[in-house]
Amino acid sequence: MIPARERPEDTGCSRCEGTGVVVEPAGAIAQAAVCGCALKCPLCHGAHYLFRRDDLGRDLAQMCRCERRRVRVRMFNEANLPAKYALARLDERHRDRANHQVFGTFKLLASEYQRGQRGILLMGPPGVGKTFLVAAFIREIVLERGVPALYQDFFHLLKDLRSGYAKEQPESELIEPLVRIEVLVVDELGKGRNNPWEQNILDVIISQRYNNQRTTIFTSNYTESPMTTLAERLRTRDGALPEVEGEHRDTLKDRVGPRIYSRLREMCDFVTLLGQDRREQEGSTASR
Repeated sequence: MIPARERPEDTGCSRCEGTGVVVEPAGAIAQAAVCGCALKCPLCHGAHYLFRRDDLGRDLAQMCRCERRRVRVRMFNEANLPAKYALARLDERHRDRANHQVFGTFKLLASEYQRGQRGILLMGPPGVGKTFLVAAFIREIVLERGVPALYQDFFHLLKDLRSGYAKEQPESELIEPLVRIEVLVVDELGKGRNNPWEQNILDVIISQRYNNQRTTIFTSNYTESPMTTLAERLRTRDGALPEVEGEHRDTLKDRVGPRIYSRLREMCDFVTLLGQDRREQEGSTASR
């Protein structure tokens, strides 16, 4: 059973915004730590557990909220969240007209999450804020609900698996952590060469997570419509003729194949996020 969200403990600290936890970039990933304002617990006085005696005279120990915070901080640091999204939160200040509905979808999933719940496949063009939303979702379910989660960029996931196979690591050792984790976020689904080996790896991970009733969240630049899916530049050369630039638009189904697409439909709600490229907006604002 997933722990219910605890009533926020407002420490009155501006550094951690009263949560007792600070998340900051640390190299390539985001790292959490217990804020200095919460190091001394007024409840257990450093014992990490609260003790009481029941009606039968038995001594019972219950984990103190300060220890739960430490456990969740450790879980967050194992989630592999990119440093760029250290400040991502499902906070109303990050909701706007473009992401209003999708923001609400992730907020609802985080607040009502139950083990094995149906996941989300978030589609849309680059730069609209897909990774920000899934990063904020991870922060919320890990730090506020104590749900183990793992972030994986699809391209880097394939690279790590290929390296592991080259070192002759057992497949179970490589795949099992991805299957076992309670919530897996796969960012940029479809990125890569899209060769048979990559499709087979994706099929194995998705099928095993589906069979084990694990919640999986995906993002992808490939959508269901040729009008909104990622447009990729192609250059072709015809014999002695000069290179000719063209445009190719794979849909999500084209990219992952009918079998994987069907399984994704079974295990996820498909959601599309459109809008302007936020990176370009941030760049133009910074240059003013």
